[in-house]
Amino acid sequence: MSLKPRRVDFDGTWKLLKETLEGVITCGSVQRVTWNDRFSDVYRLCTALPEPHGDNLYQSTKEFLESHVRNLLSTITSTGEEHMLELYHRHWECYNTGAGYLNQLYGYLNNTYIKKQKYSDADVNYGVFPVDTDCLLEIGELAKDIWKNLMIDPIKNRLVILILQEIAKDRIGYDVNQTVIHSVVTSFVDVSEYKKKTPLELYQEIFETQFLKETGDFYRHEAARLKAECTCSDYLEKVIQRLDNENFRSRKFLHSTSYAKVTQEVQARMVADLIDFLHGEC
Repeated sequence: MSLKPRRVDFDGTWKLLKETLEGVITCGSVQRVTWNDRFSDVYRLCTALPEPHGDNLYQSTKEFLESHVRNLLSTITSTGEEHMLELYHRHWECYNTGAGYLNQLYGYLNNTYIKKQKYSDADVNYGVFPVDTDCLLEIGELAKDIWKNLMIDPIKNRLVILILQEIAKDRIGYDVNQTVIHSVVTSFVDVSEYKKKTPLELYQEIFETQFLKETGDFYRHEAARLKAECTCSDYLEKVIQRLDNENFRSRKFLHSTSYAKVTQEVQARMVADLIDFLHGEC
């Protein structure tokens, strides 16, 4: 590959690049020689004369990803509720993997065109600039941001309801698909991990808050039931069992930052709320 800048037909080059993008983002097969050629195409577009095509490449890639995610959303929402989590999981895992490869493919664009316009970690961490800015995202980040805006936001309520239903089934002994639930929950974190100060904001807002509320409600009723059935010493043994079970469940389904919060919620409902009973009977 010649590194010398030259004139490039954007439309013709983009057509070839787009075909490869379609293969990558759907986890299809891409020949090594084709992959290498597309690396060269990205470089040539970014160094083209008389003007680089970085803007056009970024915008065209953004539009391609948006169209792809909209099509996936249509596919996922057209299925029955009983299959939605499984279908979301399957498409997310493929898309997320493909986005990682696209980020590599667009390495030259990321390093020479996008990073020059991004604020540094220090700028964000020390408040030189606001957290939410209009600066360009690297292609991998862009792909995840598009998934968040065009996939998660439109169906987040449906997804969370289905997740909570599955976890509720797990609590009472039904078999559920741990891989699917964990994948969907983790996607709420993965799509925002590039945000320096608020990587968990989406996860906490749309899922964790509701999950902790339902966990508290469940163990409030569980505490009342066990109080009526058990002696104090038996009750305390049941509390330890429930804590162990819920800690294990947290590690199956949740982000690690939720573990302590779940433990605290169970303790509050089963111990703190019944402290008078425990002091009087034990």
